Amino acid sequence: MSRSDSAGRAGARGSRRARNGRRRSGDAAPQDTVVDTGPGEVIEEFAPGAGDGPGDGPGDEVPPEGGEAAGEAAPARRGKRNGKRKKAGKGRKAEGAPPRRGRRSAESGVDPVSKFSATALRKVSVLGDRPNQVVNTLAEQSSGKRGTAVLGVLLGLCGVALVALLGVLFYLLLFTDNPLGGGDDPAMAMPEEGHSTLLPTVFQGESQEQKIFDPIAERPGEAEPLDAEKVFGSDAEKLELDDLTLTLKEAEATDTCTRWVWGEDLGQALVDGGCTSAARGFYQDADEEYVAQFTLFDLSDAEASSAAAQALDPRDHETDVGFLVPMDQGVDGLHQGYSQASAQVMGHYLAVYWVARADAGEPDEDTAMAKVNVVAMDAAVWVYEQVGRAKEAEEG
Repeated sequence: MSRSDSAGRAGARGSRRARNGRRRSGDAAPQDTVVDTGPGEVIEEFAPGAGDGPGDGPGDEVPPEGGEAAGEAAPARRGKRNGKRKKAGKGRKAEGAPPRRGRRSAESGVDPVSKFSATALRKVSVLGDRPNQVVNTLAEQSSGKRGTAVLGVLLGLCGVALVALLGVLFYLLLFTDNPLGGGDDPAMAMPEEGHSTLLPTVFQGESQEQKIFDPIAERPGEAEPLDAEKVFGSDAEKLELDDLTLTLKEAEATDTCTRWVWGEDLGQALVDGGCTSAARGFYQDADEEYVAQFTLFDLSDAEASSAAAQALDPRDHETDVGFLVPMDQGVDGLHQGYSQASAQVMGHYLAVYWVARADAGEPDEDTAMAKVNVVAMDAAVWVYEQVGRAKEAEEG
């Protein structure tokens, strides 16, 4: 670079500074505001009309006249102006004049907005409405997380409740006789597999109620379930007729009538008839040649007892086949072979008598088995006692 070019550029810079100096010192010239926004950052706000003329903008540089001479004289003029500025500054301090506007004097009379740093202003201008969007997004995410947590807690509680319910049902099914019934309602619980399904060879029965049992046609509301000791008391321990004596070997009672029968229709008839208890006893003669079983069902009324008797009758082809489950006493009779049975409606009770040879063989030509059947009917002596008590209650 030549000395003449260097001097020319220096003169141009001097000329611009001179114009800026005159502009600051003049009263009528447009004023600019210098805002101190922080260390090393100055924002200038120009008054309207500033920079309209030639040479006011950064691209309007007017080279000084005189060429190289002007360039050489520029440093001298700068020095003089600097000297005047220093003196003027001392005068202001001495006189108490207001400080000159610039970087260090921006604290007085500056708009509060100007106190923000230029970096913060640039961030706000770049983000625009995005800060609100970000806040809304974060709020939605926070709400979503809370909703997910609440949903998880509710699902956990539902799972615990379901497990508890299944546990209760499992307990009821395993450890109770009537898991689905309530109060006095009978349950449908058929006997276990492997029981005998023997039907009597000869069956006699009437499904009509006899007048003698009218006092016990309906079961009293306060009636207690059948008890084996009461039904087979002292009067029913031995049954005698002439030289034939049947002795009670075993007796039991149940609160689930359907456990002692087989056949769906018969079981359903007992359930529909409100059978809440039953009692049965096993008899045998002194020579252990014959066996007899007496079973008594306690139903709601005489009509229900008649319906159950009809379902028990193997001659009735309108219902599925079904009959009693025999007591297991280690004999073949009532489990296989030949047998005879009869049913009797006794008010709200249904009595069933079932007899056979102990060896399950065919009966002799004599009337011995018929005699056993008649003697077995005396096992219902307790029912006749109930008829007498009910009649006395009506009369008294």
